[in-house]
Amino acid sequence: MDGMLLFWLIQVFVLLLGVSIGHSVLLLKIRHEENRKRELELALLEKRSDILQQGKKIAHDLEEVLYKAKVQQEIDDIIKKNESR
Repeated sequence: MDGMLLFWLIQVFVLLLGVSIGHSVLLLKIRHEENRKRELELALLEKRSDILQQGKKIAHDLEEVLYKAKVQQEIDDIIKKNESR
């Protein structure tokens, strides 16, 4: 009888130990994924900063090109008016 009681106590202890180790492993995996997610977010923010700076430069260049095209169009319109007279 004492042997069976000891056997069941050992079984319960092994079960609780397994649950505890499994819980620890799951927490470790969750923390690892959270850290990976944070690293990706930081990398994305760094890239976003670079992209915004490049976007501002492109917008400025595009604005300059559009301005030059409008000026050229106005010059062409003036030349056409003078030629038609």
